[in-house]
Amino acid sequence: MFVEQSTVKIWRVRSAFILLCVVPTLCLSYWAGIRQSVAHREHIAYKASRLLGRRVHIESMTYPQPGCLMLSDVTVAGQSFSNVSVVTSESEVRLTVDNVVPRRDTAVFVVGLVRRWLSEPVQFNKNYVIDIEKFSWQNSSFTEDGNVWPLRIECVSAGSGRAIRFFKRDSSQDEIRIVRTSNRMQNGERLKGYGTEVEVNASDPIPVPLINAVLSECGSSQWQFGEKATFTGQVRISNRDDDWAAECVGRLKQIDLGATTSLLSSHIQGDGEITLNRFVWSHKRMELCDCVCVADRGQIEQVWIDRLVTLLGCRIEDAYHQLSGSHVRSFQRLGFGLVIDSGGLRLRALPGRSGCLLESQGMPVILEPTETATLDRLAWLLSGTTPAAVPGTDVTAWLLSVLPKTRALR
Repeated sequence: MFVEQSTVKIWRVRSAFILLCVVPTLCLSYWAGIRQSVAHREHIAYKASRLLGRRVHIESMTYPQPGCLMLSDVTVAGQSFSNVSVVTSESEVRLTVDNVVPRRDTAVFVVGLVRRWLSEPVQFNKNYVIDIEKFSWQNSSFTEDGNVWPLRIECVSAGSGRAIRFFKRDSSQDEIRIVRTSNRMQNGERLKGYGTEVEVNASDPIPVPLINAVLSECGSSQWQFGEKATFTGQVRISNRDDDWAAECVGRLKQIDLGATTSLLSSHIQGDGEITLNRFVWSHKRMELCDCVCVADRGQIEQVWIDRLVTLLGCRIEDAYHQLSGSHVRSFQRLGFGLVIDSGGLRLRALPGRSGCLLESQGMPVILEPTETATLDRLAWLLSGTTPAAVPGTDVTAWLLSVLPKTRALR
C-alpha cells in the first residue's frame, strides 16, 4: 500500500513537472525559434512594406525585451540604416534610427508617406515618434558636429485633426510643422473636406534641390537654382478648398545663375544670392515679390543688357558699349532690389551704389530706371524673341499666368 501511494505521487509530480515546466519551455523555445527564423523576418519586412508603400529589406532582427524590436542593416526606399529600434505600445510606436542624409528620392518618399499618414487614419491608427540620432541636410561627414544634429519627427492625432512635426531635439529654431484639420463649422454644419497648414522655420540651410523634389511631388511648379543652392528663412502655407496661400521670408544662397537661366534663351554665368524680404502667393497668383538679388562676379550676354535698357527703361552709362563686339561680357558686380506687385515692376539699385545696377571693370554699365515698368514687359524681357513677343516661351507663358493682376484688371 505504501509503495502504491508513493508511485502515484511520483507520477503526479512528474506530470506536473512536464505540464508546468517542460511543455512551457518547449513552447517558448519553439516561439523563440520562430521569432528568429527567416520566414518571420520576411513577414515583418512584408508588413512594413505594406505600411510604408515601399520595399523594406531587413538583414537581421532581435527581441531584447517585450514590445521592443531591434533591426539591423535595414533598407527602405533605397535608404540604408545600420540599426533601427522599434518600441510599440497600444497607442504609440517609437522608432530610433542611427543616421540619415536625405536624397531626392528620400524626399519624394517622405512626401508620399506624410500625405498618406494625414489622410489615412485607419491605416495609420497610432501615434508615431521617430528619433534620428544623426541627421544632416548635406552629404558631409558625420564627424562635423556643425552639420549634424538629432532630429525628431512626431506624428500625432487628436479627434479629426492630425499633425506632423519635424524639429531639432536640442533647439526650437528649426521646425517643420504640418497640420491637417477638418473645415470649420458654418451655420451650425461642418463643411466637407479638410484644410492643411504648413509652417517652416529654417535657420540651418536646406538644399534647394530637396525643396524642388518636394514641390514636384506635390504637383507645384519650381525653378532651378543649381545643385548647391540652399534656403534659410520662414514659410507659411495654407490650403483651404484647394486654394493655396503662401508667405515667405528668407534667403537663397549659392545660386548657380547658369542653371537659373538655363530655360531662357539668354544666359548668365556665376554665383548669386537672393534675399526675399517678402513673398506672398494667393488665389493661384503671386501678390507680392520684394527681393534683393546680388552676384559678385560672372558673365552676362549683351542681349540681357540691351533688353534691360529697351524694355525696362534702364539708363546707359560709360561702359554700356563694348568695343570688342563680343556678345558676352564679364562683370564684377550685379545687384538690384526688385518689387513686383499689382502696381507693376520697380527695379532699384542697392544703397551706396549711386544708382548702378551692373558694373564691369570698375565702371558702371547701366543705371536704375526712373519709372515703374508694367508687368508684361517682364515677360517680354524673358521671351527671347526679336521683336519681343508674349508669350515667347513656355516659361514666359507660365510667368504671365502667375504674375499679379494689375490694378486696372481688379
